Amino acid sequence: MRAAILLPALLCTFTAQACPADNARPIASLSDLPEAVLKQLGRFEKPQPGIADIGENFNGSDVIYPDSPPQRRLLAGTAAKDCIELKVEFGGFAYHTELLEFRDTFRGWIKTKGSYDAPVLMPAPALAPQP
Repeated sequence: MRAAILLPALLCTFTAQACPADNARPIASLSDLPEAVLKQLGRFEKPQPGIADIGENFNGSDVIYPDSPPQRRLLAGTAAKDCIELKVEFGGFAYHTELLEFRDTFRGWIKTKGSYDAPVLMPAPALAPQP
């Protein structure tokens, strides 16, 4: 019973740790990323990919036509063994840049930081006192 309570707590504690910078390498292109991360970024969406690569054409406006370029673009990133940080540009009325973080877990690559979507790992429930 205690192991069932401990596991969610351990999963939530690792999300608060920063990606290690000491062994990180720069990301030069979306092609440097694992396929699972590219899928979460929408790179394979049709008819246009959901995110442009560094230096590719980008739609920073709210006007979208069928042949419009993506409204998101990779600006920079770093990758370590089990952690990827990406700086992404988001177009539209609320234009902004955002830092996204992905972690390689026992469930594969998941996004653990970024406000565009709800976090994948939820906070651990409060532990009830044991009788």
